[in-house]
Amino acid sequence: MNEWPAAVWASISAMTAALVLSLVFVLGSFAREAVKIQQTDEDAIAIIQEYREYSRYDSTKGLYPSDVITAISESRGFPEIWVDIEEGQGEYFLWKWTKNTLPEEYTTAKLVGRFPLVALYDAKLVRDLNGVVSRIEFRRQ
Repeated sequence: MNEWPAAVWASISAMTAALVLSLVFVLGSFAREAVKIQQTDEDAIAIIQEYREYSRYDSTKGLYPSDVITAISESRGFPEIWVDIEEGQGEYFLWKWTKNTLPEEYTTAKLVGRFPLVALYDAKLVRDLNGVVSRIEFRRQ
């Protein structure tokens, strides 16, 4: 007769354990979905921030030297800034600011001294295979 109460308690314990495990599984599933939604939101925010930061240089024509200097000062080497110093169609990117550029090359006095006041530049964004802006090219008109 003592076997029945022990069997009832064992079955109740097994059902309770199954209920707890099911609850843990469901809560884990909810947590994964919440993280997935949050990551999607963060990705969208990063894309919008990149667009706001670099859209002013996306195939823009007639930029002044001050615009180029601003891009150089803000980038600090990433993305790279390449500047074509010759007028016309040729590409002579002799001025390049990369992550290996020395910090003193970013001073305002040094940058302002390099650029002619009357020059105009056309900007172009260069993206890597992932779509990230890796370089901004400024061609002198």
